[in-house]
Amino acid sequence: MEQTENNSKPSGRSTSVISKLGVIVLLSSCFVLGSLLIVTIGVSCTALYYAINKRFKENSETPAADFFRSYRENLLQGIVLTVFLICYLGGAGFFLYYSLFGLNKTPPPGWCLPVAVFLLIPSFFVTMFTFPYLARFKNTVKGTIFHSFTFSMMYLGHNVIMWILFLASIALVILFPPFVLIVPFACGFFSWKLCEPDFNYARLLKDKREHPEKYQSEQPQDEEDEYEDEDEEDFEDDDDSGEDDEEYDKDDELDDEDEYSDDDDDLMVDEDASEE
Repeated sequence: MEQTENNSKPSGRSTSVISKLGVIVLLSSCFVLGSLLIVTIGVSCTALYYAINKRFKENSETPAADFFRSYRENLLQGIVLTVFLICYLGGAGFFLYYSLFGLNKTPPPGWCLPVAVFLLIPSFFVTMFTFPYLARFKNTVKGTIFHSFTFSMMYLGHNVIMWILFLASIALVILFPPFVLIVPFACGFFSWKLCEPDFNYARLLKDKREHPEKYQSEQPQDEEDEYEDEDEEDFEDDDDSGEDDEEYDKDDELDDEDEYSDDDDDLMVDEDASEE
């Protein structure tokens, strides 16, 4: 019996590891397959984020089905957002290249470089949160871009980390092509770790704004607790003051007794004197 139990534990662990590796390879393969048309890269990013959230938050056992369900639901809007970002980044990138190197050995005007950098700034603040937001919320294309920009401004550190993850993932896939079966999942998973707390906090604020009656009961309770604490402190102060008063009265009584004893001694002295 002991031997079978000891042998079953490693096999269970190995099965768990193989299962996790299978999910990683499966979702990464789905991402690559869904990104073959280039204009559907954003749709694949959205579906990958959705499948990772279902897997690790809701313990879903069908990652591929979750991926393609989100892929179908967000296909049109994801393509529109992808084309918009590709066109914008392509135009801003070309203008930046022209500002740095010119065309046909013709130097560009001096104002081109600041303008090119200024045009790249919106893409920096929109791109990383766009498709995670699309995976978790329903909104218009304009609303998705606006809220993605807002999240990037509010959580600038998370935005920078996701850009680093994105660029590092591209570099790893170019240097080691077999990593394409691991890198998409890893990038999506760490992005999910960064974005999900931000989205949950935004949901909480929205719920408080739309349903304030749910949170009104918390405020009076806190105030009652504060008042109770103040009353307890005042009561303790009163008790302490009473003890001080008793001690003070006892001291007065002792002083009075000492005075009376001194008076009695004086009387005794006077009586002795009269007898003499």
